[in-house]
Amino acid sequence: QFIGLEVIESPSIIGHCDGVICLSACSGNLVLCNPAINEIKLLPESCLPDWWACAMGFGYDPKSNDYKVSRIASYQAKIDGLIPPPRVEIYTVSTDSWLEIKNNSLETDTTCFFPDYFQMYFQGICYWVGYEQPKQSVEYEDEEQKPMVIFFDTGDEIFHHILFPDSFYMYEEGSSFCYEMSYIMYTDLRIILWNGSIALFGINRFSALPESYGVWVLDDFDGAKGSWTKHLTFDPLDGIKRVLQ
Repeated sequence: QFIGLEVIESPSIIGHCDGVICLSACSGNLVLCNPAINEIKLLPESCLPDWWACAMGFGYDPKSNDYKVSRIASYQAKIDGLIPPPRVEIYTVSTDSWLEIKNNSLETDTTCFFPDYFQMYFQGICYWVGYEQPKQSVEYEDEEQKPMVIFFDTGDEIFHHILFPDSFYMYEEGSSFCYEMSYIMYTDLRIILWNGSIALFGINRFSALPESYGVWVLDDFDGAKGSWTKHLTFDPLDGIKRVLQ
């Protein structure tokens, strides 16, 4: 697909909202596409300096009546061994430009929060499965990563997070969460809609049934906090390596 003088090759879908689809090309270009009216829009280049990796999100801001693309950029560790905090920029359709914002709630004195692949948009909020990483680390050590759900309010432009259900964490007597298991073990988890509510679907490797699938619904969610309730558990099917839907 040619857009102006740019060639968009091998695009992948980042997310969709109200019939508008956000695409990412292998070149790094971002595109908004509305198939219903056959309209394609190439987004301008990032306003952030050279980043190592990034997580993208796309959704609608009901407060400003505008569509927004969020880019959460991460950077490689510096010489002193500290992991730099992520930086965030927001693209709005009305201004056709990127603007860097504060990384609200993506950093504490000792840790940083990193969204992973974008999961979904629902009612003004973008959702990722992500993790918390200690700053004082020379390399990204899997056993130091605490998995969680990270979400972004498109209206307030503030990030929040909530831990996975307790059954996904291992405990040691007299201590807080023990997350010795690799973050990679949680990559089969994803966020879905379950009867109009946000839910977590995937494998719980710490359950009584080895590698059993489950659905945990986020109850009493007010945009910043909530609690999980398990609604379903089932075993993997013979010959089926991964449940898609």
